[in-house]
Amino acid sequence: TKYSQFLSFRRQYLSVYLIIMLADWMQGTHMYTLYLSYGVNVAALFLTGFLSGAIFAPFLGSAVDKFGRKKSCCVYCILEIIINFMEHSTNFEILLLGRVLGGISTNLLFSAFESWMTTEHRKRGFPEEWLPHTYSVASVGNGVTAILAGIVAQLFEDRLGPIGPFQAVIVLTALALLMILPWAENYGDSSDDKDDSNSNSSLRAQFVEGWKTT
Repeated sequence: TKYSQFLSFRRQYLSVYLIIMLADWMQGTHMYTLYLSYGVNVAALFLTGFLSGAIFAPFLGSAVDKFGRKKSCCVYCILEIIINFMEHSTNFEILLLGRVLGGISTNLLFSAFESWMTTEHRKRGFPEEWLPHTYSVASVGNGVTAILAGIVAQLFEDRLGPIGPFQAVIVLTALALLMILPWAENYGDSSDDKDDSNSNSSLRAQFVEGWKTT
């Protein structure tokens, strides 16, 4: 039935979403501790991450729509794996680059996944009134993973040291990436043809337009 197909689709999305949110929360709870153990400028690293997120936020959403939501989700996972390997280094410049990439990945996290789910929900012809059900379960699940992340991350830190949670995140994100691969691709407004030569489709134009809006 249509509803059983919807439940299957929702499980497919939420299984990935909750894994990546668990991985994201696990980093957040122990990043300060890790940087403190390295003896680096913690404030500069956090500020770099926030600035990177602010700089890329105005245009990444439209870039995701044109590039493809599934591909953007894959890029997010790949970036997160790279970033968490970088966290193994005590070199300040490498950590700084990791925070720049972290600003980009954070924007992808909060744009690509939900956009993919919403568009795919409608493409499959599910009723619009079922869509809030997925959002509500995702919201509750995110709260649960936030609590669980602190416990799990602490267990890994106790066993493997401050880098332990980040090693676990690599495994979780790799798992999420494999689960995303079977997803169908979808894009933004169909009127935005991928071959459109309009200059507004360029990343530079999106960046400028995004900052004007901001």
